[in-house]
Amino acid sequence: MNPPNSKSKSKFRITPIPRRRVFEAVADSIRQGIFAGTLLPGHKLPPEREMASRYRTSRVALREALRALENEGMIVIKRGYGGGAFVSDFDNALKALRDSLNTVVKLGRAKSVHLTEVRRMLEPQIAQVATFRATPSDLQQIENVVLAQEEELRTGALSRRYDMEFHRLVVNATHNPVLAIVVNAINDSLRESIFRSKLSQEMRARVVGNHRTIFEALRDHNAEAAQKSMTAHVLAVQGHLDPLESKKRIVK
Repeated sequence: MNPPNSKSKSKFRITPIPRRRVFEAVADSIRQGIFAGTLLPGHKLPPEREMASRYRTSRVALREALRALENEGMIVIKRGYGGGAFVSDFDNALKALRDSLNTVVKLGRAKSVHLTEVRRMLEPQIAQVATFRATPSDLQQIENVVLAQEEELRTGALSRRYDMEFHRLVVNATHNPVLAIVVNAINDSLRESIFRSKLSQEMRARVVGNHRTIFEALRDHNAEAAQKSMTAHVLAVQGHLDPLESKKRIVK
């Protein structure tokens, strides 16, 4: 006789749990120290021999753990005299994220239109937040960039050197370091495509004009205008990049 409710019994299966590799446990221990604040940015970790002894593991496993943390942007490994493993700061975290995005782009898994889609979701909201949080110093720095671009436009210098700086300063004006890391990484990944796109006086005038409009909305604390102006600007930039993406596909 079958036991009662045998048909309703769970199909729960017990499967073996893989053993954790030593280097993963070491990496997690260091990672948790960084997250807890016991290892601060710039802090130098003990020498490899000492750490291997404390963790009771081989130097091979320790080096594998350090390489994993370096790939994540958690630490920086410096060679030569005075070198060693150092806890990263935000700049290195940004570099790790940017490098990951660049790899995805170069492998063909993401195109500029995908990055712009993320910018379209984030940057208009960022501009809106910045209208409330930007300090006088933030606004002065943003205006300085706009003035520099307007001067270049008057002299006929079709430079893009201030374009990413403008967006970096706007996201910094939110005083949200997470937003800054994400947006700056995305914009850095777009840099190559933007620099390769066609350049004309008319296009530069439109970009610089958009930057001026966004700045004035931030200065006037006009959140709605800042959001709309940033949306129009991001979409206009993608319009410059679309022909380049099409040409790349044809060449391939």
